Amino acid sequence: MSVSRIGFWSVVFSYVCWGFMPLYTRQFTDVSLLEFFAHRIIWSAALLILLMLFQGKFWDLFKDLQLKRIALYFFTGFLVASNWYLFVWGILRGDITEASLGYFINPLVSVVLGLVILREKLRIPQIISIAIVASGVAILGFAYGKFPWLAISLGTTFGLYGLFRKMGDLSAVEALTLEMVLLLPFMLALATYLYFHQQLIFGTQGFLINLKLMSIGAITAIPLLFFIYGVQRISMTTLGIVQYLGPALQFMSGVIFFHEVIDQHRAIGYSTVWFGLVIFALEGVIHSRKNHQDPSRVVMMD
Repeated sequence: MSVSRIGFWSVVFSYVCWGFMPLYTRQFTDVSLLEFFAHRIIWSAALLILLMLFQGKFWDLFKDLQLKRIALYFFTGFLVASNWYLFVWGILRGDITEASLGYFINPLVSVVLGLVILREKLRIPQIISIAIVASGVAILGFAYGKFPWLAISLGTTFGLYGLFRKMGDLSAVEALTLEMVLLLPFMLALATYLYFHQQLIFGTQGFLINLKLMSIGAITAIPLLFFIYGVQRISMTTLGIVQYLGPALQFMSGVIFFHEVIDQHRAIGYSTVWFGLVIFALEGVIHSRKNHQDPSRVVMMD
């Protein structure tokens, strides 16, 4: 099997894991959101630290560790942790379809952030797709009777995470490890607080429950590692299409397994958003192929 094919299936595996994350997360309805969140960071950090120690690279993270680097990766860690917290909160309260919308619109959010923060230029099809998606979000706001702030917050935090991660100088695995290490003391403090207030299940109900809670770290870190491995070996065009697999599976999980209601107005809203995303994805594929066929166009990219 070729390297690119292995990379493709690695990315598909990661998005399938993320797509079915609601099914896994709903097993923890007896665990408080704060404890679930703490376990996710603590055991992800533990797994990543072990991986880096095995590779002999862990202590290199702390060589010449300047305040600027610490601040950057603490901020990106805060962003991804906020995204994880909001996603689990949405799942546990039964808003899986709205949470999936956040990851559907994330690519567009990234484009808008590039426009606002980096002063990048938008191509006309991108402007049209953003307008259509914005209309769909407005329709969904009307259908839900409230602004879909969960979806917008998920899309924005993950978009900002990607934007600020580009400013770092570490590899993807190194950066993720440093983020988790910087967040680890706060999560240990949170777990200690929950323990002394008798709100911590870990360590109180037997080995199997402990093992189940520890698995949260594996189910978080392993798909990320597969994604990091795969994304380095496939084209951005392929990634631009595959990235919709995760939220599509999340949406299906919400409708099929958790019986979330999609009435006529919500169906119109989601259909409008997806139509805008199809335009966005197709334009990206066409634009990428043009640049690939004519290398001289790369310097003229918007």
